[in-house]
Amino acid sequence: MAKDSSEILGRVSNLEQDDSSRDIYDDWSEDYDAHLQSEFGYISPFVAATELAQRLQHRDLEIIDFGCGTGLVGEALRQQGFVTIDGADISTGMLEQARAKRVYRNLLSADLTARIPLDDDCYGAGLCVGSLGAGHVGAQHVAEMLRPIRRDGLFVLTMNGSYFESGNFEQTFWQMQDDGLWSILKLEEFNYMTELVRPGWLLVAVKQ
Repeated sequence: MAKDSSEILGRVSNLEQDDSSRDIYDDWSEDYDAHLQSEFGYISPFVAATELAQRLQHRDLEIIDFGCGTGLVGEALRQQGFVTIDGADISTGMLEQARAKRVYRNLLSADLTARIPLDDDCYGAGLCVGSLGAGHVGAQHVAEMLRPIRRDGLFVLTMNGSYFESGNFEQTFWQMQDDGLWSILKLEEFNYMTELVRPGWLLVAVKQ
């Protein structure tokens, strides 16, 4: 049975810091694309993929999509000409939907709040779109996502604006630059749904 889009979006938006989003996304996976794209006009995957495409000359670069969900970012990357994309997500239901799109080389079941089972420096670029915030991935986990990216590799992320300051993300992002982990190329606000007012943040950085 189709889920009520407003109800489930509210559940995701009102998670507390110690809550887990895994069950919600498993339950939402079959209706996720229809709700976010058709009803809410979710544009974060397009925005993130476009940022990467504008800054990268080579389309055969290996890319990791953290929190890949149903594969919307993978689809957006393919539309930009990228061909070697891996995805990682904690939700089995979401990974099943992503697998059906056939845009990923590999899909990995992974908890992004723990050590990610990937080698150091094995990707040329990485993205994390919409997976940061309360009940999702915390500011303290961003550095771990950067670990599998090679030096000088680009990292693009988007997140809900309500957690940017309250979740210590702003301070963490700048501290990571001060610590020499990355250099921030862009950090700006944008509204990531065309049919709703949903303030968010976009970050583009290069690993040092």
